[in-house]
Amino acid sequence: MHFIFRTLAAIAVTLSAWLNSASADPNAIAELYGRADGIASPQLSPTGTRLAIECAPNGLPSLCVFDLTGATESALLGLDSTYRLKDFFWTSDERLIFRFGVFERLQTQSGMREFEVWRAVSYDVKSGKSTMLMNDMRGMVDTSDVVSLLTQDPEKVLTLGWVYDGGATSGTIMPTQATGGWLPRTFAVNLKTGKSRKVETFPKHTAQVVFDQAGREVARHRRDTNLGTSTVYRGRTEIHSESDVDVRNLSLIALEESVGDLIVWIERGENRGLNYMSLRDGAISPVMIGDKRAGAAATIIDPYTGTLVGVEYGGEWDEQVFLIPELGQAKEAIEAAMPGKHLTISSWTADRNKIAIALAEPGRPADYFVYDAAAGTMGSIGSAGSHLVNRPVGNVISISYEARDGLTIPGFVTLPPGKTLDDGPFPLIVLPHGGPAAHDTAAFDWWSGAYAEAGYAVLRPNFRGSTGSTSAHHFAGYGEYGGKMVDDVIDGAAWAVAQGIARPDGYCIAGGSYGGYSALMVAARDAAQVKCAISVNGVTDPILRLAEFTPDSDTYNDYEALLGAGRFSDEASRVAIMPVRQVAAMTAPVLLMHGREDTRVPFQQFTRMREAAGNRPNFTFVELDGEDHFLQSTYARSDVLKQTLAFLKAHHPAD
Repeated sequence: MHFIFRTLAAIAVTLSAWLNSASADPNAIAELYGRADGIASPQLSPTGTRLAIECAPNGLPSLCVFDLTGATESALLGLDSTYRLKDFFWTSDERLIFRFGVFERLQTQSGMREFEVWRAVSYDVKSGKSTMLMNDMRGMVDTSDVVSLLTQDPEKVLTLGWVYDGGATSGTIMPTQATGGWLPRTFAVNLKTGKSRKVETFPKHTAQVVFDQAGREVARHRRDTNLGTSTVYRGRTEIHSESDVDVRNLSLIALEESVGDLIVWIERGENRGLNYMSLRDGAISPVMIGDKRAGAAATIIDPYTGTLVGVEYGGEWDEQVFLIPELGQAKEAIEAAMPGKHLTISSWTADRNKIAIALAEPGRPADYFVYDAAAGTMGSIGSAGSHLVNRPVGNVISISYEARDGLTIPGFVTLPPGKTLDDGPFPLIVLPHGGPAAHDTAAFDWWSGAYAEAGYAVLRPNFRGSTGSTSAHHFAGYGEYGGKMVDDVIDGAAWAVAQGIARPDGYCIAGGSYGGYSALMVAARDAAQVKCAISVNGVTDPILRLAEFTPDSDTYNDYEALLGAGRFSDEASRVAIMPVRQVAAMTAPVLLMHGREDTRVPFQQFTRMREAAGNRPNFTFVELDGEDHFLQSTYARSDVLKQTLAFLKAHHPAD
């Protein structure tokens, strides 16, 4: 891979047209859209001499590291199917840290359990040597949480782990939640040797600790779910307190180094979204964008200064707004030269002169560049899907419709390549997203793209409970996990028929995670219209899923709020939201696929449904050996597409 530097205007003129026609062969479509060998998440080193980027030349997420000066050879940090890349960042021009997960079965105090174990590796660019961090603490489930780069000691980083206070050592298996006797502990870790040294252990019920760039504790958040209290301390001084808190409302994000206050997230009330909390007295004030509140947005924090430099909002696209001129002006300059492209800034150098960006169009894989602000030029890095660069893809259209109670539901319809709404009606597939606290955008989506190329119209509704819209839309999903959130999906299919987008003879529904749960519930509730249903890594027994969390933990309470606590008062209300109790109502063919190494939605959810279905001939069960929840590899995606496209062809053909 090499860089070709051209002016912005030249790139705008020479971008290729999309020429090739679509294929109708399901296996060919699966091979095409299942490919996960593109690039993503470019990260520039502090001076911009090196670039690390997620790549997958062998179909498995790995890392490619390039010397942009040409002085040294490029490197591929290949991961096999055992390891799943999570993220990566530079600590200096010479050292990169990357984190990965690996599936393990471990003995705990409550018996054998399945975990995704998280590890961090320090990679020395010059020597090519990789060192596992905290390699002397391998008994812990997560040794990868780097909380400070320790700017005063660049050969070390500060990590945070969890230990048990009941006589256990720091090697004890950590929990999935910070509750009970679990205590957070920090470790100073040598980047060359991977060895760790205990620094500090924090008190019981500590939920979060914020550190500055030198590794000093700035603030500590204590959450006692039994008492319903939430308290923030600066040292031993209490600066903020809430009572009668049954679900998590406050989260500490980071120290805003430039003003010396905390950036916090408030979940409910008039201050929902991003706020500052004074370290002097705990006073809350909103983060402002000009003369407006930032509100419900994600933070963009400069890794070199710890300063809040921007925010990101969900919507049709995830939109970035920058608070500093260097990044804001660069974004404006590129957008002016590349009309019709959606721009995302991924990383930048310490002087903010070189910026790694992504440019995308609806339904198309993003293209990546390095922008040199001083020269006004961009160097091409590559594409998230180079195999689709000169090929027509599905036509993504932003839509909205009214649910049966009048709530507006936004979403997207993807039509077959080259088709418009005037070419309808089409055979319909409804594809609700996972989460459920997530949202679909106009960006490239391999799953809906494949179905569109096979000849289907694909509806992706952002049902109530989704993020990326208003706070009211998000909170309307609480207590409606298996209720109105499911109705919204059914109403979307009816709307597509009324609009002439979908054929009136029925539809199929598919989804992963919560989307898989939704697919099963829709199959039971709209059986007269559902021709087939596909659930991949889906929840089948939400009551069992709730029981798997530690009682009164934040996660337990959050999940209970989504389900609706009132639904546990009688058997009928519980049955109403449980696919495992609704199998008799699912008369259409149903395909369930589940990763054997899924720890997000445990494999037991799949086996529970298989037991409930018994010998019913309309159910098909497929185990995905060696796969986890997120289908990151070419092998996982192409396998899911091959099997689901064959299933669709048998029960809901596009021709």
